[in-house]
Amino acid sequence: MPRLVVYVRSRVCPDVARWRRWLEQHELDHVELDIDTDAEAYERVLRWTGFESVPTLVIAPDDGVDPIEAPSALPPGRGPRAIDRGTMLTEPNPGQIAPFLERNGIPFTRLDGADGRGFLGRLLG
Repeated sequence: MPRLVVYVRSRVCPDVARWRRWLEQHELDHVELDIDTDAEAYERVLRWTGFESVPTLVIAPDDGVDPIEAPSALPPGRGPRAIDRGTMLTEPNPGQIAPFLERNGIPFTRLDGADGRGFLGRLLG
């Protein structure tokens, strides 16, 4: 079963602050790796995005930290911000997070009581 690994940083970052606000409204099992304190995590994010782009959400195997499948290539001339690459989403807009998780089978619960399976997931049980 896949898991969510989120690459963040401990230094002040508006994108990580936005991610943290989303987490305040949702219950979600995930692993966070700090690129400011983990040199290997830093190198992975740099290799995948070309930048110190955080948060970078990765769909990983249940015991891994790399994408479960190679992420789609970035469009030519575009940075990674808000680009859903299949198994990776970097610097997402808050509205992108739930659809990314749902599509990749990562369960979450909205703290207002709604679940994170989406309409089709609830319909199919």
